[in-house]
Amino acid sequence: MNSPYYMRFRVSQEYKHGVHDGLDLVGVDSKDIHSTVNGTVIFAGWENSSNHNQGFGQYVKIRKDNSNEVYYFGHLSEIYVRANDRVSVTQVIGKEGSTGNSTGSHCHYCCRIDGVRGNDKNICTISGIPNKIGTYDDGYRVGSVEYLKNSSYKGSSIVDALNEIHVDSSFDNRKRLAIKNNIVSYSGTPAQNTKLLNLLKQGMLVK
Repeated sequence: MNSPYYMRFRVSQEYKHGVHDGLDLVGVDSKDIHSTVNGTVIFAGWENSSNHNQGFGQYVKIRKDNSNEVYYFGHLSEIYVRANDRVSVTQVIGKEGSTGNSTGSHCHYCCRIDGVRGNDKNICTISGIPNKIGTYDDGYRVGSVEYLKNSSYKGSSIVDALNEIHVDSSFDNRKRLAIKNNIVSYSGTPAQNTKLLNLLKQGMLVK
């Protein structure tokens, strides 16, 4: 599962193609919103600077690298990126809010081909988030206050990242870390290694 939240979040409104082009999500453990893709910010600000009650209010849209997919993060209370910034998966880009046409704090999360309204992709299929109202855990939940810290590694290899901070990068130790961080049945798949790396980059990987 790849949501804009760490730890638990709630689906408050489902994806309905042509009617509601994304999911409305509410953070339970954190209100930070992070990028779910590697890409370039193509807009960050108010949908209408003279009417803060319109549309997405404050929002960010990111074009995924080597793709025509544009990801939207709407109704934010704070924005931490600017147009043309390069962003990576897990980078915090803003904070959940209730700006624009909103009745409560949440993030509208959707994907539109070339940023064209009405040309949306099924965000549930892309992200793995169930298209059903309820509370979910994206697998990043941690239960300890002792973490491995890493703020400098920019690559994509969990082995190299661990080596850089002088931590055992063997399969056995990665499996131990995975179990500690609720990544079940670790076998070293790219998706599992990406989860470990994302946690490490954010300083959220439990020792």
